[in-house]
This record gives sequence, C-alpha cells and structure tokens, in this order.
Amino acid sequence: MLRGGQYQHMREEPFTCTLCGKCCMGFGRYITIIKRTGPQEYRCQETITRQEFTARVEAEYLPFFRRPSVQWSRPTACPFLREDSGRYICTIHAYRPEFCREYICSRMRVLKGGEIAGELKGRRTLKTGDKKLQRIWDDEIEPLSLPDFDWETETNRILTGAGYETVWYRQQED
Repeated sequence: MLRGGQYQHMREEPFTCTLCGKCCMGFGRYITIIKRTGPQEYRCQETITRQEFTARVEAEYLPFFRRPSVQWSRPTACPFLREDSGRYICTIHAYRPEFCREYICSRMRVLKGGEIAGELKGRRTLKTGDKKLQRIWDDEIEPLSLPDFDWETETNRILTGAGYETVWYRQQED
C-alpha cells in the first residue's frame, strides 16, 4: 500500500541498510567533531545546516570505535564509521544527525525474474546494466515531467507493463 491506501499495485518496503558503507564514505565532509564532551560523547556539527548535535558512541559499538578510523584510508569518511570484516558500522547509529536518518541510497529497485536489474539513485537517476531497461528509461520515463507522486505511479506502470517488478523504499522508522 502506498500513500494513504492509493495505488496498491505498487510494492513498497522499508529500506534496509546492507552495511556497505558507501554513503558514509563521503559523510565525513558533513560531520565535524567539535570536541569530546564525555567518555563516549562528542559535540559535533552538521556542516550543511550548521546545526550542532551530540553524538554518543553506543556501548555495543565501543569495541569497533576503538579500532582505527576509516578516515585513515578514506579521508572523506564519517569520523564515527568503522570497518568490520567488509561491513561498515555506524558507531553512533542511535545518535546520528537527521540527514543521516533521512538518507536512503536507493529509492527504488527494478527487478527482473527476482534479480536486481536496476536501482533508482538520487531523485530520478537510474543505474543499470540492463540495455532494455535503459532504453525504456531513456525513451519513456526520463521525458516525464510530473510531480513526484505521479511520476512514481507512471514509472511503476511503465516498468511493470514491460515485465519488470518495482520495489519502492521508504525510510525505516527507528
């Protein structure tokens, strides 16, 4: 169900982070630690809006936080990001700033036979290696000039009509 019960044919799911770390690899440009205010607490600033926030390293993530920062090898990474066996852990997850809470790396995935054929990145950018899907996108979806809700509905209609399945993501509530 999507938006108040309308357009039930659109599949919507909560977004689930895969801990790939790609988004947080650039978030260090937006999060600045001002000072340490306690054993596990830091006063920080989100540099886009200049809003300050308190980040607390969660007890369960302390062993990760004590490891070297990802910033050593990736200077633009978030200062609270740590690597663990190919996964990336946000050590302040419950205390992360609003822009982190709202960020979803993929708005929608396009499936063909249960496999990911493409992903909607940003507002309306398709990432795909599927030539048929790219042609449909370029010829039928890219030219659409509609408000977001109508655009999503029409995009869904076009893609499902071409034999694809769409999965739209919404922000997971904490």
